[in-house]
Amino acid sequence: MFLPWAFVTTTAPSRTTTSQADATLTSGASRRFDRVRAAGVAAALGAGLVSSVQSRVNGSFGAALGNGFLAATINFASALAILGVLVAFSPKARNGLVRVWDSLRAGRPGASDAMKAAHPGVAGIGRLRWFQVIGGAAGGLFVTAQGITVGSLGVALFVVAVTAGQSVSSLFCDRLGFAPGGKRAITLGRAVGPALAVAAVLVSHWRNLGSGQNLGLVALPVVAGVFVAAQHAVNGRVETTASHARFGDRVDRGAGALAATFVNFLAGTVVLLVALGVSLLIQGLPSGGFPSEWWMYTGGALGVVFIGTAAAVVHRIGALLLALSLIAGQITGALLLDLAGGGTPAVTTLIGVALTLAAITVPAITTRNPAR
Repeated sequence: MFLPWAFVTTTAPSRTTTSQADATLTSGASRRFDRVRAAGVAAALGAGLVSSVQSRVNGSFGAALGNGFLAATINFASALAILGVLVAFSPKARNGLVRVWDSLRAGRPGASDAMKAAHPGVAGIGRLRWFQVIGGAAGGLFVTAQGITVGSLGVALFVVAVTAGQSVSSLFCDRLGFAPGGKRAITLGRAVGPALAVAAVLVSHWRNLGSGQNLGLVALPVVAGVFVAAQHAVNGRVETTASHARFGDRVDRGAGALAATFVNFLAGTVVLLVALGVSLLIQGLPSGGFPSEWWMYTGGALGVVFIGTAAAVVHRIGALLLALSLIAGQITGALLLDLAGGGTPAVTTLIGVALTLAAITVPAITTRNPAR
């Protein structure tokens, strides 16, 4: 016999039971979110380590050639060639590039209603706009800022200025929802991270800060740092768009990261070719010859790992944690390279490494799910 009260009793648990179930689900989701975030931070730290090696390689390559623009252009072009081969053998990555192109066409102001209906965009970020696919141009700006200001400011003050711009910009990229993953409010814990990151770089390079000759030039590397943070944010949008299938909910993050990295280096190579042309017109042909050491030509491959990893994890951890993790990896990598070369790290360097790790930890443990 069917009993209405029995049906209600078995299918509608008490309010206490429902609350307990909801709490259990929320707790489980929170633990999964924390694990994903920890894995993303670890990957970004690794990318920062790779970046520190890349900086040494590119610096040596540029010194050997006698032209930093030429070295950067060769590295970007070699990275683009590597990515071109990988994309050629990856149908999923090629499909991702098609999705990026279709999203751009549907997102332009004059797009037809039929085009917009066929390509509604990815939930949470919509369609791509033209300025969101030229993130690689920030790499060209960064190299240009190096070439213009490092001779006057010194490497230490340049790094401090870039770190200040990058860490603060990443905080606002998250607040405005510029990166995929939703908006993340500016809280005290998240604001402490950029302050600690700048302090870490200041402490690490304190001995060399006196080399700056023209403090008015500091604005250029600060602006470069601002755009580097935006670069990672928009690359994440490209990666998310490329990852999602045109129909259905299928997601392929690997193919998406490959497509986004290709787009990044395509834009960066174009910008650097223009900068190189201007440099050659002003300075003439470089004085140095091409070095014979094979490792000096690995900067492009290292850049693929660095940019690809950043594009793959920014939607998981946000622009702020990504920037702080990259900075921590770069400073730690510099320390390890000094140790490998037989050098003895200064106390200020060790303090700087500790501060960068604190800069990651504070925002990581105080950040909750993105605010929508």
